[in-house]
Amino acid sequence: MNYEEFLEYIKEQLPIAMKEWCLDNKEEEITYEAQRNQIVKNNGIVLDGVTLLKTGEHAAPNIYLNSFFEEYQMGKPINYIIREVIQAYLQAKKEMAFDIPDILKYDEVKNLIILRIVNYERNKEQLKDCPYKMFHDLAITFRFLANKDKCGLASSLVSNREFEAWGMDIEDLYSVALFNTMREFPWRMDSLAKVVAECFGDCLPERLKEELLKDIENIKHVENGVNMFVLTNDTGLNGATCILYDNVIRNFAKVQDCNVFILPASIHEVLLVPENVETEPQLLKELVLDANLSAVGLIDLLSDNIYYFDRAKDEVVIYESHSE
Repeated sequence: MNYEEFLEYIKEQLPIAMKEWCLDNKEEEITYEAQRNQIVKNNGIVLDGVTLLKTGEHAAPNIYLNSFFEEYQMGKPINYIIREVIQAYLQAKKEMAFDIPDILKYDEVKNLIILRIVNYERNKEQLKDCPYKMFHDLAITFRFLANKDKCGLASSLVSNREFEAWGMDIEDLYSVALFNTMREFPWRMDSLAKVVAECFGDCLPERLKEELLKDIENIKHVENGVNMFVLTNDTGLNGATCILYDNVIRNFAKVQDCNVFILPASIHEVLLVPENVETEPQLLKELVLDANLSAVGLIDLLSDNIYYFDRAKDEVVIYESHSE
């Protein structure tokens, strides 16, 4: 089967397989309908999914099928894949067990509106249908936070329809959403050395992990005196939004007693680099470009630019626009 045939086969067989699952598990037999859909994710990435709806149901989890097709191409039997899709649906359905307020009523959702920053150029088409606020080459978008727990996050993009129904000014919406985002997703900062040591040291004995941490800490004193800090939020998801948080960059620059370069590692985190006489901005920019080309997936890419917090001006600018 090619990709299109695979998607159509999954859609046709899921309701049948779900009926069999109900019988096997002595569950009440319910009629299901499968619907195919395409979801536009960050940076214009389009994913194919399927939604399994019970009779009379209007909302259900969307299960993405792209990775399942890759498994099929690698030889996994299609009946096994259908079982995996059902398990993914059941798990997502369990995690989706929360009350959904009327998003058109501002008073019901005002405490659940949050921010997310995305690349403006790569999301131009999607931005036509939603409110946003520009931040240099980035767009600050607004989302409705449906659920946050240890299993992850569930949110949806606020569209022009909701924004118009609320009758709000974009700046007022930004203030409310920033406050909510800072409350729901507190910022977290660690040295890059510590983050790397923790990532690679989990499988090492404590003694070797400590040695690894010391070795990585020593690196920052070698090449150009570069010392980096990772800024993200408590979940590590969409943590680059923390550059908008009140006073975080400003206070970091104050403690370091210098201006700060901000490197967009991905939509999930940024790197803060205190400026000193040996800092080479072009090297930092090349670092971001190389990472975006080789290590950062397109769906997580934030920007090819680097930013600069100027203490004298008390603002963040794109570095190219900064005049010495």
